[in-house]
Amino acid sequence: MAWYGMMNCTIYHNLGAHGELLCKDDATPKPSVKKFTNIVGSLMFLCNTRLDIQFVVSMVSSYMNDPSIMHLKATK
Repeated sequence: MAWYGMMNCTIYHNLGAHGELLCKDDATPKPSVKKFTNIVGSLMFLCNTRLDIQFVVSMVSSYMNDPSIMHLKATK
């Protein structure tokens, strides 16, 4: 995950906060769509062996057309 700047990230055991909602347009700046799709694609590949992340990855992948900074933070 060095490609995505996550070498010093904090490990969370709770993958998705209960009741956390992501909205489609939250008026925050837009990150690079290519970077977001690369991260989500890597996570989709990882879903083959880590079934516990499948729901969260499918949730963030629905925003691949127009991601915001909030979606990128949720993905990381």
